[in-house]
Amino acid sequence: MQKSKGMHDQLFIKMEKLFSSTFLRHAYIKFFERATIEEFQMADIQKNDAVLHIGCGPLPNTLISLARHSDATYVGIDRDPESVAIAQKMVDEYHLKNVTIEHGDALHYPLGIFDFIIISFGVEPKEEIFERMKCEMRDDARIIYRKQWDFMDAIYGRRDFIPQGFEVVDVHHRRDMLKSYLLKRIQ
Repeated sequence: MQKSKGMHDQLFIKMEKLFSSTFLRHAYIKFFERATIEEFQMADIQKNDAVLHIGCGPLPNTLISLARHSDATYVGIDRDPESVAIAQKMVDEYHLKNVTIEHGDALHYPLGIFDFIIISFGVEPKEEIFERMKCEMRDDARIIYRKQWDFMDAIYGRRDFIPQGFEVVDVHHRRDMLKSYLLKRIQ
């Protein structure tokens, strides 16, 4: 089961890289924009917030959509240098001064300065990343953690875990079959 999730993740990355070099890149971002804005209503991002997106990918539609609708500071990281280069071009194309894209790994990236941390569906190893966040994130920081809708667990394997030391504040079901948890660390 976990193998099918890994194949899905790789296919998704390849698809985004392909779309990024075509006229479809803007339609792709626009397609997900409304779902992203609806999802982040539960997060209540404020103007002075610093937001980290772990696994932003080559088409950082979450960051672009949020930055166009909410004046906060956004940082997207990804472990794939090619995805980082493509994502930076996309951010430049949209003239977003409040978005930075960096090559980075959540297992080593500084986490303590962020008000929000977004963890994309394909990011691994989730367990280790959450352990690190539990130790290093700010006490009042919140997390948006994405997974597939529950009916897809049979395909991808049951990986719907709420990490120890965190509690669910809210849940949002996106129309693109992702389920987002708003989490906070238990004090």
